[in-house]
Amino acid sequence: MATETSTQQLSIIGVPMDLGADNLGVSMGPDALRFQEIAAKLQSTGFTVTDHGNVSIKPRAEVALGDNPKLRRLDEIVRVSEQTAALVDQAVQNGEKAVVLGGDHAICLGAVSGASAAVNGKLGLIYFDAHGDMNTEITTPTGNIHGMHLAALIGLGAAQLEHVYRPTTKVQKEHLLHIGGSDFDAGELELIAKENLQAFTLFDLLTSNLAPLFKMIDHLASQVDNIWISIDLDAIDEIYAPGAGMPNRKGLTYREISTIAKYIGERCNVIGIDVVEYNPLQDIQSKTGELAIELIATLLGRQYNWYSNYLAHNKN
Repeated sequence: MATETSTQQLSIIGVPMDLGADNLGVSMGPDALRFQEIAAKLQSTGFTVTDHGNVSIKPRAEVALGDNPKLRRLDEIVRVSEQTAALVDQAVQNGEKAVVLGGDHAICLGAVSGASAAVNGKLGLIYFDAHGDMNTEITTPTGNIHGMHLAALIGLGAAQLEHVYRPTTKVQKEHLLHIGGSDFDAGELELIAKENLQAFTLFDLLTSNLAPLFKMIDHLASQVDNIWISIDLDAIDEIYAPGAGMPNRKGLTYREISTIAKYIGERCNVIGIDVVEYNPLQDIQSKTGELAIELIATLLGRQYNWYSNYLAHNKN
């Protein structure tokens, strides 16, 4: 797909939720990215940007764990997911690109549910994460929902999660592509094998390089017209993304993640992106936030990086 150059509408939706995990600080992510002028920077690439503010979320201290220790804080997470889904659904139906800022990775449940509804389930999901996020309430070792939402999106796990926004499967299993995994739980590995899910792991990258992944991306783009991207910043090595909720010492390099993003941006119809697990308290000189903004632009077929900034400031 050719890189988009015309002006297009883009909606920013903040979901400052930290209820799906135990890693505090990620609730600051959306406002930290705003402080780093995400709207202006994306607008500089040719988008017309509208910031819809943040989805309302109860303070963590006021949210009960709930009756089921295997589904911690379920009720509020479902409520937030429903609200997020409605905003994404409306944005995509309006022909806008949706950019959802987390928050922990459980916000992906609402984001993808809304996008799926907008395109009648004809949606592919490219999912960057060091972890599987494919546990169910049966296999979860923690009860944290940020490790279960991906299973729910493909129709597995607790009905309360699976049926968020619409009582349907949001993404068909064959339309999921998981990238960058290095720390899977035993139950997740079993599920990947049983369901024959597409997962391009860090081991695959180091043994085969990027060519097989590009074929997988091309195949997915040939199967579905619309792609959603979910990026957990812990998929990227902590050298480049120290501000991830769970910094990763064995993640993707800048060269790798930027190359993959460019390939997707040039060949896929990306209708929306969620970027999650940004903890500005752990960032160094805002470089994780800046990388997140660069990747959003690249995945949407635009260019925002040090070189484009150099050109912008050195015009004749």
